[in-house]
Amino acid sequence: MSLGALTSLAAVRDTRAPTKQDVGKSTRDKAGESASLTDILVSQVPTELVAPYTAVTAAIVGAVAKPSKAAPNPDQLANWRWLAFAILVIATAVLVWEGKRRKSEHSDFPLLEITGAVTAATGWAFALPGSPLIPYLHGVSQTLTPVTVAFGAVAAASFTASALQAPRKKKAPATKALMTAPHATEASRVTPGQEENPASGPSSSPSGKG
Repeated sequence: MSLGALTSLAAVRDTRAPTKQDVGKSTRDKAGESASLTDILVSQVPTELVAPYTAVTAAIVGAVAKPSKAAPNPDQLANWRWLAFAILVIATAVLVWEGKRRKSEHSDFPLLEITGAVTAATGWAFALPGSPLIPYLHGVSQTLTPVTVAFGAVAAASFTASALQAPRKKKAPATKALMTAPHATEASRVTPGQEENPASGPSSSPSGKG
């Protein structure tokens, strides 16, 4: 499949669950059926990027010198391998986000879609002979480690594919509770300066005798 199918899936998930037609796996009689886990799992592989990445890593492997007596352990070009892998991962994330943004009126970030695509791309990259892990592996681990990592990536992508079968969850709008303060009655409300003083009798001043 392709990034086009994945970004279409990301766009429709803003409003509803994806169908087979959304991921390009439909026939006329099944266009409205819900997309299966396998449909979405396949759509997570960014074929537009993994195809050229495969060609680049093949060129890197071909550029590695053959072991010789003078150089029994030639440079495996690890920096070039990691550079190509970093470009693959970053481009995958950016293209999924940008594609979804162009196809949807909603601004929800496609976290699950990006996670699934990056996971699938990583599994693909690590399963190739040009994997950036190869320079650090020796013996049987050169064969088993990339395959095991790739299997783990498929398992992780299956979890994201399962979650992508449902529409995107919307955050409920925050409602502000109205706090109603009890109103004081006029009788109980006392304003400073209005306190009544107790009545006092007329003051008598002492009279002098004339």
